Amino acid sequence: MAETFLPDYTGFVGTTSTGGSRGIYRIGLNALTGKIRVMDTRPMYHAGYLTVSKDRRNLYVLSEGMTFKGRASGGMTAYDISDGKFEEQNWAVTDGQRPCFVCCDDNSAEIYVSNFYRGTMEAYRRQEDGRIGERLACVASLDTTPVGPFLHCVMKSPAGRYLAAVELIGGRIYIYDCEDRYRIIWIEEMEAHSGPRHLTFSEDGRFLYVNRQDDEMVSVYSFTPEFEKKLAPVQTISVRTSGMKGRTEPAAIRLCPGGRLLAVSNRGMGRENREDSISLYGVEAETGRLTLRSVVKTGGEMPRDMNFTPDGKYLVVAYQFQGYLDLYRVEGETLVYTGAGCKIPSPVCIAF
Repeated sequence: MAETFLPDYTGFVGTTSTGGSRGIYRIGLNALTGKIRVMDTRPMYHAGYLTVSKDRRNLYVLSEGMTFKGRASGGMTAYDISDGKFEEQNWAVTDGQRPCFVCCDDNSAEIYVSNFYRGTMEAYRRQEDGRIGERLACVASLDTTPVGPFLHCVMKSPAGRYLAAVELIGGRIYIYDCEDRYRIIWIEEMEAHSGPRHLTFSEDGRFLYVNRQDDEMVSVYSFTPEFEKKLAPVQTISVRTSGMKGRTEPAAIRLCPGGRLLAVSNRGMGRENREDSISLYGVEAETGRLTLRSVVKTGGEMPRDMNFTPDGKYLVVAYQFQGYLDLYRVEGETLVYTGAGCKIPSPVCIAF
């Protein structure tokens, strides 16, 4: 008789089209046994970053390839995931190749996408049933580098109205006013060769955290949209400990539900002295400042993404080139490897 598997958490994994990938994977995690299983899949070419709406009715997935539905562009597809469903609703061409981040704001009923190669932020209407509606805006970032702006991540402030995005090559943070034609109202110039990759807001929206892939740092800013100066530097802190030898590149940055911990995944570079790890910071709620609490060496190489379960008890880590997920339990201010995992080809993004 087959073992009954009842997941306590349901998540979704985007995978690139290599190593036998089937596209989008729906996974289940049982908290009692610590097991992760693939529940089912949906086909998509280069399924990349994805996001689940706050009401958990819809999933939005980017197709990160150079073509989509016969167009020289990437694309986005909406799925109905309410009541256990996993059904495609509709899709949209993002009008830019390699779209690399998507987020959804239930309150404003909008979806936001960053187009990597074109360097644009796009906003779409989220229809009542969760389908992708009309495109509301396409805003270009500054193009001052020989290879392009490379807009890498876009995130809505929890307080609403304002949107932030980071530019990988140009080293800038953009703030958009979504209630004023999505215009850029602030540009923060970061240090040269910092390579800002991803960002996240504190749960109250007062602080912004940015990981920097080129210099292995995390920057903290206070966010004050009511003032003329929208962002003010608070802190810059390393992802490294003194004992680390090899080079690493920060990839993902995630805030634990409740806001007390911040995690950054680090991809080891080179063949020797690899430093594939997760840096875990304690967060001071009043000031937003970080304290590096632990750096946990991962069991696999190239942890491209990771995400906390909705209750913050577990962290799931995705190894893009080795094709599997690992499960860690959050204990205090460190991570404990559970020994559980799940084989999924070329995973690049996890959402719960």
